Amino acid sequence: MNETNRISRARFSRILLCSLAFSWLAACGGEGTAASPEQETIGLRGAMEFKLVPEAPLVQGENDLRLTLHDAATGKVVEGATIEVTAIMPAMGHEATSPPSIEDAGEGAYAVRGLALSMPGRWDVHVKVEHQGTTDEVHFFYDVP
Repeated sequence: MNETNRISRARFSRILLCSLAFSWLAACGGEGTAASPEQETIGLRGAMEFKLVPEAPLVQGENDLRLTLHDAATGKVVEGATIEVTAIMPAMGHEATSPPSIEDAGEGAYAVRGLALSMPGRWDVHVKVEHQGTTDEVHFFYDVP
């Protein structure tokens, strides 16, 4: 094998590795990104579709969000669910200072009020839902300036 072939193979290997790493990172999490306030994804158990949208840009302190739920198989709205929302800052191990209140707004929508994020940085917002014997959950990641 000549020197040109070795360089070409090395370059190809680096490009392939970078492409695979990018694809893997892009596949982790929902369709939104930390830069995108509106995030939507199928739950970890595949039963429900979750959409979480902050009502305003997230800030250090209390935040209000709107959660919308649909049955992943039928697309029908999920009404009357029991919902738990928690947040943790993975880098520091901090949890949100108090649990938010959750109000059923009808037609598969829920108001998440007072999600208290105590400091700037990346937060993992965990949403767990139980509806008619089915449980599903999801993690959304947000960066707080």
